[in-house]
Amino acid sequence: MSSVVFYFCVLLTNTTKILINFLFVSLINTTKMLLARYGVEGGQVLDGGCEVCTWWRDIAALRREPWFGDNSSRSIENKNCTSFWSDVWVGGVSLRSRFSRLFDLAEFKGETVSKVCQLGWGIEGDAWRWRRRLFAWEEEQAGELTILLQNVNLQVDKDDMWHWFLENSRVYSVRSAYHFLRAQPLGSTMVAPSSLWNKDIPLKVVLFAWRLFRDRLSTKDNLFRHGVIDHDSRMCVSGVGSLKNSSHLIMHCRGFGLVWNFIYRWIGISMVTPCYVVDHFNQFTYAGGGAKTQRSIMQVLWFATVWEIWKERNNRVFNAKECSILEVVDKIKALSYVWLKAKFTSLPLNFHGWWLSPLTLLGTT
Repeated sequence: MSSVVFYFCVLLTNTTKILINFLFVSLINTTKMLLARYGVEGGQVLDGGCEVCTWWRDIAALRREPWFGDNSSRSIENKNCTSFWSDVWVGGVSLRSRFSRLFDLAEFKGETVSKVCQLGWGIEGDAWRWRRRLFAWEEEQAGELTILLQNVNLQVDKDDMWHWFLENSRVYSVRSAYHFLRAQPLGSTMVAPSSLWNKDIPLKVVLFAWRLFRDRLSTKDNLFRHGVIDHDSRMCVSGVGSLKNSSHLIMHCRGFGLVWNFIYRWIGISMVTPCYVVDHFNQFTYAGGGAKTQRSIMQVLWFATVWEIWKERNNRVFNAKECSILEVVDKIKALSYVWLKAKFTSLPLNFHGWWLSPLTLLGTT
């Protein structure tokens, strides 16, 4: 009996070794394939741009996920595996984003920090090779960069490493990431599916709102986080000098945000604009009353407002055409009337009355 157990253990051990070797070889081959197809910069496989396959795009996107960055860090010692321009290793933001103009002009774009340091990153260092002579303002940026690098010390005897904070071993595991994500609250307030998938508005507007609630719109903030635009191009299209994200665009922009003041006055309500889009949607829904019909009408008005704001933003960005705030408000009134007229066919709804006092005409106030 003991011999049977012994041979079984030997067989199990050999099978395990074979499986581990197979997985190890597969991992090496996969890594080689990614390196050959997408290239490498500063020790990291590149994202691949528009032609990347879906599964690698999802994996590469983890680098930009806030929860992933909060639970991992890179101990940068000798910087042999750290990209000088692309990685975040000094100043809290990549040098490529902070000094985008210098990056465009640099001849050395894919070098590691260690390599650039060896070349010399002082004022007259060999690392600063530009495609042309710098303008005065570009020389000021180069001077700012050299000052930033003065206090950087490299630890030659230590290698760069990644640390995963959710494991005591500091090594990443799928289990720890899974448990962390499962433990996260869904949010203080959420949008009910019945409210989001509103049948009173076109499907394209529903899909737009779904992306808005999940912060998946192509705002400048999201484009920057995905590496599409540089750090200096994140400002709002309305020209007020603020960071452009979904909440800013839809609610707090001093340009487009004025739309809501006219909508509040038109409806006859008073409310303080919250910080987040989801909170604003829920607050606006109940601002006209708690009855089902009232909530439905308010939701249609909300969808019409954010849709027209988004269209106006796109019109300014892509078509170089601009409407005044009052013209945008008029479009919201007309669009919401068309949507509601299609649903409430039996109500005494006329355009003139809707324009003057919408909720009074519908009997909700």
